[in-house]
Order: sequence, then C-alpha cells, then structure tokens
Amino acid sequence: MKKKIAVFANGWSNEYLELVLEGAKNRAAEDNIDLFVFLNYSSGSESDPGNVGESMIFSLPNIADFDAVLLMGNTINMAYERKELREKILKYKIPAISLEYPMQDIPYIGTDTYQGIYNLMLHVLAVHHAHDFVFMSGPRSNQESESRKRAVEDALETAGLVLREENIIEADWSYFVSYDKTIEYVNTHDKLPDAIVCANDEMAIGVCAALDFMKVRVPDDVIVTGCDYLRRGQDFFPILSTVGREWDKLGYQGMDMLIQQMNGAEIPMNTVLQSTPIVGESCGCNVSLTKSDERLHSIIANYRVQREDAINEWQLRYIDELFSKKNSVDGLKESMRNTFQDNHSFEGENFMLCIVDRYFEEKESWEELKLGELTERMDVYVNLVDGKAVITDKFPTKDLLPYYDGNTEETQVYLFIPLNTKLTSIGYMVQKNNLKRVYEQSIYVWLRRVSQDLERVKQNIRVEELNKKLKEVSITDALTGLRNRTGFDVLALPCLLECQKQGKHSAIVFADVNQMKLINDKHGHLQGDLALCTVAEAIKKALPENWVAVRYGGDEFLMVGECRDAQDADEITENLRVELETLKSKRRLSFNLSVSIGSVVMYPEENNNLEEYLRRADEAMYVAKQYFHETQASLI
Repeated sequence: MKKKIAVFANGWSNEYLELVLEGAKNRAAEDNIDLFVFLNYSSGSESDPGNVGESMIFSLPNIADFDAVLLMGNTINMAYERKELREKILKYKIPAISLEYPMQDIPYIGTDTYQGIYNLMLHVLAVHHAHDFVFMSGPRSNQESESRKRAVEDALETAGLVLREENIIEADWSYFVSYDKTIEYVNTHDKLPDAIVCANDEMAIGVCAALDFMKVRVPDDVIVTGCDYLRRGQDFFPILSTVGREWDKLGYQGMDMLIQQMNGAEIPMNTVLQSTPIVGESCGCNVSLTKSDERLHSIIANYRVQREDAINEWQLRYIDELFSKKNSVDGLKESMRNTFQDNHSFEGENFMLCIVDRYFEEKESWEELKLGELTERMDVYVNLVDGKAVITDKFPTKDLLPYYDGNTEETQVYLFIPLNTKLTSIGYMVQKNNLKRVYEQSIYVWLRRVSQDLERVKQNIRVEELNKKLKEVSITDALTGLRNRTGFDVLALPCLLECQKQGKHSAIVFADVNQMKLINDKHGHLQGDLALCTVAEAIKKALPENWVAVRYGGDEFLMVGECRDAQDADEITENLRVELETLKSKRRLSFNLSVSIGSVVMYPEENNNLEEYLRRADEAMYVAKQYFHETQASLI
C-alpha cells in the first residue's frame, strides 16, 4: 500500500498554494506518495459564522490514518484550526512539517523575507535616492508583517533615516483596503512620499491602482515596491519591484524533509530559506525584453481565461436552472449524474460530490450534530470516474473516498473542499489530479453556487412534502383515517376509470352501520365515534392493498378497487364481516355493531357510466339494510 500524506491549507492564497503544491507534488512523485489536500476558505475574522462550515474539512480526516502531515501554516487563517491540527499531530506522533508558520514542537521551514526587503530597501535608497518612505503593513499583530516592517526600519537606519509612525498604514494584506488607504493618504497630505513600501504584492497592486486613479505616476512621482513575487505583480503595469521567495522550492524541500521524517531520519526543528530582491519598473528600473514578453503573453492568455470564465458561468446558470426545478432526491441525483457526465469541463473527469446522509429529509438526525460536524455516513450524489457517472452507495464518512486505490503506479492528488452554508455543513467535494480551478479561485464560486442550489432544492422538497401533507389532510376523514368525499373524487373515481380504461373488472362496495342513531342516542356520541372507527379499521384490514376506502357519509362507507368477478367481491365483503367480528370481540363493545353491505361488479364491456354502478351498489346496500331491520331484533 502506498504512503499517504495529508496537506492542510487555505484556498485564498492561490498562487502560493499553486507553487508550494507543485514543489511538494514533484517530491512526492519521486517516492510515489499520494497527497490528500484538505482545503478551506475560512476568512481571517474569528467572528465570521461562515468559518464554522469551512473549518469542517480540517476535522474530516483522521490524522492517524496518514503517514505524515504537511501544514501550510501561514495560510491557515483561524488560530483554533492550527491549534486543533497541532494537538492531533502531537497526540498521534505523526511526522509533520509547518511551512512559513512556527508551531511549537513541530519542525518548521520558512523563508526569511526580512533580508530580501532589507536589500530591496538599500537598492531604492542608493540607486533611486528616495528618503521619504511610507510603509503599507499587514495586520499589526502579524509576525510576518512586523518582520518586514523591521527590515524597512533597519535599512532606513543605515541612511540615517527613520520610519515615522504616521507613515505606517495598516492595510490587512488586502488590495481593496490598500487602495482606499492610499487615496485617503494622498487626500490628507500636502506632499507625496518618495516611495511606498508594501508588505506584499497584493497591497502594492492596490497602491498602484489608487495612485493611477489620482493621476499620480509610478515610478515617476512615487516608487512602489511589494513582496512575495506574485505572478500578477509581474504581469502588471508597471512590473513590480518585489522580493522573491521561491515557493516551489519551499514546497519541494518541505516535502523532502517530511519524507525524511517518515523514514526515521532526524531533521532540524527550524529551517530558513533566503529571499532575494527582484527589481522592476515600479521602482524605476528597466526590465529585460524577456520579462516584457512574458507580461504580453500573460495579457493575451487572460482573454482566454475570460472566455473560459464566461463558459463556466453559463454552466453554473444551467446548474442553477436544473436545481431550481427539482423537488425530489432521486430526481436530483439522476439529473446531476446526467448533467455532469455530459459536461464536466470545469469539474474534471474525476470528481465526487458527497452530501450528508438524509440531508433533504424533513426531520434530519444531522440537525442534532454540533456546528460544522458531518454525519457518520455520506451519500454520493455524483461520482465521475474517467468522465463516466458511476452510481455509488453511501459510505462511512471516515473512509473519505469509497473508491480509493492505494496501489496506483503514479502519485495521485486528491483535493477535499467543503460544501456549506454558513453554520451548516452540507458535505464536501473531491477532485482527483485537477488543481487548476483552485489556483484560479473559480472553484470557490462554484462551491458557493452549488451549496446555495442544494439549499434551494431542500426548500423545494420541503414545500413538496408540505403540499403532499396538505393534500393528504384535504382528502382524509379526520375521525376514521379513511378518505373523505373529496378523496372519493381524487382517488376512488380515478381508480374505477383506470380499471375501465385497461379493460379490467372492478367492484364498488357500499357499507352502512346498522342502527347508528340508536347507538348515539343510547350510548352517547363518543361510543358512536368508536363504532365508526371500529368499522373503518375492519375495512382497512379487509381490503386488498390497492383498494380505496371512503367515509362516504355520516355512517356510510364506500370501497372501490380491482377484482376478478362477483365471487371475488363477495370474498372481500365476507372478510370485512369477519374482521369486524374480531374487533368487536377484542374491544368488548357495550353495544351490538354490524353493517349492511351491498356490492356491484363493473364489467368494461357493459358500457354503463359510473353513476349507474354507484346507484346499483347503493340499492344493493339498501336491500341488505332492509333485510337487517326485518329479520333481526335490535340489540343496541
């Protein structure tokens, strides 16, 4: 059996994720190790309720089932996520590595961005003669951001300069926040700084966009630098001056150290890789023709991506429409299988949608689970294997995959991402060897839409079930549980008409409680109700399964259904008498209870209408009732 390594990461750091996973996968492939990547989209806010459903995916696997764990620690947003993962790793003594985020008692490998920013600052000071600086930081509490700020301060100190507190702008790593903060700074200051040094490329792009909006030129009016060497920063106008971290090498080396641990080797607890400054147009340097060509090709490729996004949006709208019309689980499953088998260009040829067991039921046991938990079993709604939809049974959630093959000759990468709506865990999606959509972050949009669509189907099913219950109530007699007069029109008549249409014999049976008025007058209406309910129960027990029984009037009952001949109808009426006698004996009624019964068989070849047969059955019952009164003394 192949070795398995669990990888935990947050999907918002898409380019970092792509490069690190690429490096890690390349190293794992050398030893034919499978990777199970558990990815969520929790935000950095502890108060965001959506984090509960997202964090579920980190608790899905049993870490003890894996040979090692790779933590992309700096991407994992929530402190409690890191804490729980660390505790499990230490509990089961699983080999582990944390990338870019120190965790006590777990080996760490990261990149020293301090040195790269420090050297980039020296370049801006010496070559471009800047002396008035603004630093755009991440959160003040973030260790990485503070380290990068110290690099700026220390470099300025070599030139006899100081980073003033009023020139430190906290922008939360974000494009949008840095954009707004830049406009606010320009509007509230008489003079532009010589340079704005950003703690990451995302903020640097936001700063450049804001300055362009304010008609401020980069780098002619203000120098802008970033950190992390993001691809979009190199495709930007101007190409960003930044700090390279070689994330693919980080992923490769981190995986290599993890494999060494798995093989029993001792590894250092703290490994630091060096970063390097990379100058570009945003600080005033010229770039190579090769780099300019790369930017051009990226811009051209972006048009292809936009067209793909448009196609994907059409697919999502089609899925929206498909889901909106579904009001049954079986219908939903069949439609999903057919839809994704016909078109899976976005999802890939091997993917699976697992939904919590009984998710669509009205009273679900899963509703009693703690927030973010899954049921013990998962229901598979879609399982594409090499592009073909495979009907797959429910499976224990702890198994993760119902079809995992641990003997393949090549490294496989399985991606697990949660399906949820805020506090509710719906299930998860699995993709095999298809990480492209994660790197684009388009998978996040897809997951949100599918989760919302599943919730919409759930509401449709609830409405359908409610309508069925309302219909059932409307055609059911409240006292006896048999059909009422409306039920006669809705069920009994169609039953007779269908028999006629198919050329089958059918019967109409009328039954009337004998001396019902005397029962009420002498024993009271509660006993009268008991008499009616006893007759109704006898009818239910006596009739064939496909017959329809109706409380036709106060003490009058009608039964219809398929039969072979008059003898068959007589057997049914005799069964009714036997069942009634049995119930009378069991209940020890204080009054005599009997019914007068009349029946008629409907022969399709007779061409009589239903009214005529109903009249005949009623007359037959009336004759039986007359006979009762003439021949039997009242025992009421």
